[in-house]
Amino acid sequence: MRIALFFGGNNFYRSKDAYLEGMELDYDLLAKWVCSHVGGDSAEFMGAFYYTGVGAQSNLNRFLDGLELRRGYFVRRAPVIEKSMQCNGCGHTHVIATEKRVDTQLVAEMVQMAARDQFDKAILFSGDEDIVPAVQAVSSFGKQVYVASWGGRSLSSELRAYCFDEINLVEGIEHFFTGRRRCTPSGTPLEHLLCQLKEAWEYFQDRNGHVSRWYFENKWKPSGPCPPPGSGRQELLDALIEKGLVEVFEISMNGRKVLALRPKRN
Repeated sequence: MRIALFFGGNNFYRSKDAYLEGMELDYDLLAKWVCSHVGGDSAEFMGAFYYTGVGAQSNLNRFLDGLELRRGYFVRRAPVIEKSMQCNGCGHTHVIATEKRVDTQLVAEMVQMAARDQFDKAILFSGDEDIVPAVQAVSSFGKQVYVASWGGRSLSSELRAYCFDEINLVEGIEHFFTGRRRCTPSGTPLEHLLCQLKEAWEYFQDRNGHVSRWYFENKWKPSGPCPPPGSGRQELLDALIEKGLVEVFEISMNGRKVLALRPKRN
C-alpha cells in the first residue's frame, strides 16, 4: 500500500499551533504514524511533499533546510509577495504578505502523481477548501485521499466531505511529539537570548555537534526575538554566564581548541 503525504505548510503550521502552541514534532515519526494509521503493516512511505511560501526575511529557512534532510521529505518553496495597502478610513498603510502558487503547486503535483500511479493513498495536511478540486481529481483515478487535522481545527467541512476519511492527529501526538517546545516571543532580551541558545543547542545536538561561542555570538540566525550579533549579544551572553544560566566549556574543533556553550541543566 503506497502512501504519499502532502503538506499545505502554512495551514498545517497554524492549525498545529492552535492546538499545540510551541510544541515541536518529529516529522519522521509523524510520517511513520500516519502511514501505519491508513495502511497498517503493508504501508509503504512514498514521500512527503511540503509546500510553503518563503519571504526574503523569513525565519522558516532553518526549519525547511532541516526538513529536507529527512528521508523522503521534499520542500516546495514559493515566493511571498508583500503589498502595501492604505486604509481609506484612517489613512494608515498596511503591509500584507501573500503566498503565491503554494496551493497551485500542491494541487498540480498531487494530481500528476495520481495520474502516474505513484501512490495508492494520499494524506493531505491542509484543511483549505481550495484543494477540493484536487481531491476530486485524485479520487477519479481510484485513489483514496485522507485529510489530517488537529481535532478538526482549520478543516473545511466541504473538504472533509470529499475526502475518503479524516485522521485526527491529536490521537497520535504521543508518537511524534519531541518533548520540546519552541521559545515564545514574550520576555526580556536576556530571556530571548537564552531561548535562542537552547534552540541552537538542540539544533546542533541533533546533528552531533556543539554551539561554539564565536558562532553563537556572531553567526547564529535566530528564529525569534534576539539581540543582534556582535557586542550587544556578547554582553547579554556574559550576563547569562554570570547568572549561572549558561555553561562555557572547551572542545576540539577542526584540530583546535574552541569555547562552546550550553544552557545549564536544572
